[in-house]
Amino acid sequence: MKFKFPFLLLIISLLSSCSQEDEYDFYTDFYSNADASVTTNNLIGIWSIYSLKFDGQTIQVPIDYQDCGRNYSVFKENGVYEEVLFEDSNCTALRNTLNWSLSKGIITLSNNFNETEEIVVTKLTSSEFIFKTKLDVDEDGELDIITAYLKPYVPKEIDNISDTFSRNTSATSNNYISYNWAPYTGSEPFVAYEIYRSASSVDFCSKNNAVLVETITDPNTTIFRDILPVNEVHLCYYLKVKIQTGLLGESDLQTLNTHTLVATPVNLLEPIAVNNTISLQWAKSEMPYFSHYEISYANYAPNISAFGEQNVIVTKITDKNTTTFIDENPPYLEKPYYSIHVYDIFGNKTYDTNDGYTTAWEVDFKRDEILDLTHIISYEINPNKPNIYLYGYNSNTTDPSRIYNYNYETNKIEAVSTKNINYSNYIPIKFSTTVYGDEIFVDQSGALDVYDANSLEFKYSLEPKELFSIDDFIYSSSGYYVFIEDNYIYTYSRNNDVLTLVDKNIHFTNYQSGYDYKILEIKDNQLIIGHYNEPNSFVFSIDNYGLLIKLKLVPVPLKQNKERNAYYNFADNYIINFKEKKIYSGNDFSSITSFSQPNFASNVSLNGKLIYGTNNDPSWSFEADSEHKKIATIYNRDTQSYYTIATKGYPQIIFENYKNEIVSISSGMKKEDFYHNINDRRDLFVEIIK
Repeated sequence: MKFKFPFLLLIISLLSSCSQEDEYDFYTDFYSNADASVTTNNLIGIWSIYSLKFDGQTIQVPIDYQDCGRNYSVFKENGVYEEVLFEDSNCTALRNTLNWSLSKGIITLSNNFNETEEIVVTKLTSSEFIFKTKLDVDEDGELDIITAYLKPYVPKEIDNISDTFSRNTSATSNNYISYNWAPYTGSEPFVAYEIYRSASSVDFCSKNNAVLVETITDPNTTIFRDILPVNEVHLCYYLKVKIQTGLLGESDLQTLNTHTLVATPVNLLEPIAVNNTISLQWAKSEMPYFSHYEISYANYAPNISAFGEQNVIVTKITDKNTTTFIDENPPYLEKPYYSIHVYDIFGNKTYDTNDGYTTAWEVDFKRDEILDLTHIISYEINPNKPNIYLYGYNSNTTDPSRIYNYNYETNKIEAVSTKNINYSNYIPIKFSTTVYGDEIFVDQSGALDVYDANSLEFKYSLEPKELFSIDDFIYSSSGYYVFIEDNYIYTYSRNNDVLTLVDKNIHFTNYQSGYDYKILEIKDNQLIIGHYNEPNSFVFSIDNYGLLIKLKLVPVPLKQNKERNAYYNFADNYIINFKEKKIYSGNDFSSITSFSQPNFASNVSLNGKLIYGTNNDPSWSFEADSEHKKIATIYNRDTQSYYTIATKGYPQIIFENYKNEIVSISSGMKKEDFYHNINDRRDLFVEIIK
């Protein structure tokens, strides 16, 4: 015997307690009585062994597992022989498939290794099948002859399929809704696998509202992909197996959270920047359930979470075949990171970084309008030209602070100061037209550095020798320099680079911390002095000789700090407190009115009728979904109403220039103010908004 088949091994276990004497002529006895009239048509069918005979004794073959039925053998038309043996009470079937052939009553069984075994048919009718086989039953090294008695058998159809129905989570299918199961191998004619689907937006589904989505009539096709699923959070599937006699079995309901599907990325080619456009190209998506491509830019590299990280969606493209896009309005941001994400219909999105894919690029691009500064410490507006003086620096760590003379009509920096500014400045830089021309003044630890306003060449320092420090200063219309320090107000005359003390007077007797003082010139050669911590302010007059007269204490809180929260408008004769959103009369200093909009005002119109500002709160967070808007808010004092104007960037400071144009110093990305920078990316620019 070359090999033993499973059902023959079973025979050994049943007969091992018996014994048999050696046959005189074993092979003559084995091949005797072969029924040469048996045909293949007689043999084809399903048979089961009911009893065995060995050494004159007949033994009944029991059913091992009642719920499974008998073990059986199948002779098929195509020369395929199959044995089915049940291994446990779950009816797990061991199937052994061989080849068979018939010649003169001898059946030859063979496997793919050319090993063979013969059985001798001694009787074959429609109701009985008897054959002889040879085995070493008593393990004495000699073969024995056993006679098997078989009858036609209709196998008990057992549902071994429904419990195998499960989600296909292989790497090639994790972006699909896919299920697989074990194939039907029963004896009855197969009808179909039916897959049903139900959907729910909540946590559970039901078979009650399930619909048939696929019918498979090939028993060897045991995988299903839902090509056109419905768009719901939860989808549920179950399987029905149908054979000729009816429903063989039905699986449990399998629930799938569609948010667990994996979105497949695409490769983004390196974007090309030409003039003020950025061209993008990418590979076509092969992702099932495709919804759209999303093009976005950010101020940080993908997959980086940091303070001020912002990602801005540029466009969504729903045509899967569209693989190019030209951004004709690229961001007001230096070197933006452009990314592409792919979404499916369930809202799943490709990750920011993906092994084997390039989905983002840093683009070497900067609009001409973007200022070469990362931080602006303070600013001053030229009242007669399209120029802004910006005091700041253009890197987080390297270059020193400079003053930049920027022409916002030509988008050109016309001059940059060359002298190092050695001290930090709490007092903003100031522009004045003096007898020495247009000048820029910069506080430098108790001295004023003077620059030519056009060339920004350093002229000299003005040093008021009686002062240790400067808390605020102005150049008055009467031609005198007025300084505030601690408890005193000073006036000086100037001869080129020399300041000469003219007068000194006390203001607040209670000492306040420096820097938060504010001095404004108002009508009739009057000065008003306040402090952030004081609810009232002092009014002084200054005559043509620079002499000071303290007039009175008035209920006007200036609340000034480095943000310039107080301002006097000569045209309409009022003092405005931007921080408290209140307006005071320049005549009797009474409170005239308050305004509700804008929430964060920064300037007024030249005629005093309009208040300019924004409703973007500096304390808001700075991510993509924060509330910042690219909108300027303008309040009309006459109508007591406000309106808004769309802006290109996020307004930081809004003012009216000498041409009555409304101008904004804006940022391309959301930020607290123009002093703060995010990720060393330049994004500040000046725009004329009306």
